[in-house]
Amino acid sequence: MPTSSKPETSAIHRVLIDSGADPKLIHPAIEELHNLSGQNVITAIGAQITELRSDVQAQITELRSDMQAQITELRAEMQTQITALRTEMNTLNKFIWTLISLLFIPMLGLLYKILAS
Repeated sequence: MPTSSKPETSAIHRVLIDSGADPKLIHPAIEELHNLSGQNVITAIGAQITELRSDVQAQITELRSDMQAQITELRAEMQTQITALRTEMNTLNKFIWTLISLLFIPMLGLLYKILAS
């Protein structure tokens, strides 16, 4: 235990002297009180860290849950849009092939005229 070059003037030191405590034990007793106080502070800080860790973990769990719900919602929305696009593409394909068929008949007639002449 470190010893101080200055004489102790704390209230604890004065109480111990006034109560008739052994002067050899006063300084070690004060050091022990300091150590116990430090341990109490460490214990209190440890409890706060544990509480904060628990709070952070709860917030992370809540955020994950919220994010999962948003992802599910976005997937459903994207699936709806993909289905709508496929339907639109099928409609356009039918329309385009109908136009190609309608243009193909006059082109065959034109080709026949060219080849026949």
